Amino acid sequence: MTGSVLVVDDHVLFAQSVSYALETGGAVVEVVTPSSAAAVLDACRSAAPATVLLDLHLGDDLDGLDLIEPIVSVGCRVLVLTGEQGDDVWGTALEQGASVVLPKDVDVDELARTVRRVQTGEDVVDPGRRHALLAAARHTRAGVAERLAVFEHLTPREAEVLRHLAAGLPAAAIASSAHVSEATVRTQIRAVLSKLGVQSQLQAVAAARRAGWLDRPEPGSARRVGRRLLGR
Repeated sequence: MTGSVLVVDDHVLFAQSVSYALETGGAVVEVVTPSSAAAVLDACRSAAPATVLLDLHLGDDLDGLDLIEPIVSVGCRVLVLTGEQGDDVWGTALEQGASVVLPKDVDVDELARTVRRVQTGEDVVDPGRRHALLAAARHTRAGVAERLAVFEHLTPREAEVLRHLAAGLPAAAIASSAHVSEATVRTQIRAVLSKLGVQSQLQAVAAARRAGWLDRPEPGSARRVGRRLLGR
């Protein structure tokens, strides 16, 4: 096996096991601790051209899907190695530029063979399978967009009020935190209910949870939650 390989995974024992298995086959392997996006990209930039084995779950604040395109842009190929099974997520990884996606329980020999094929630039994914995965990603993204559309009608203040309601705050507490009257907050709550087409605050919060709206980053937040389904 030729060329360097980077293993990016926050599970140290798993990363070391993969590293040992590939080194046994002759690969030059480095385990990269995903302490931050910058640290991962610096390691990839230094090793380029390299094949990067990338997990999708890298901690609470780091999503592997967000790293695929930047890693590819610095001259590396990405092989996603994940425990996640959803076709929509796998399709999104391919959209972002991954060469292939494999499950973490893949046979070691198959992993080594696939790494070698990726290193040579071979098209690893069967065209029919690729088409199905990309279609699944588009379908899920369209469904999420449809569910979230109604929330786009909320004003920034109404959206903030809905998040407070989801956190269990009563109108009086919301008013106090925003330095407005309770009557103003109750007017905003009625507007939220009307725009969402529900009859109660509980229904509004339930609708927001079902749609995944509460998982979206708040305006100005550095968090990027749910990008895998929502796209850019």
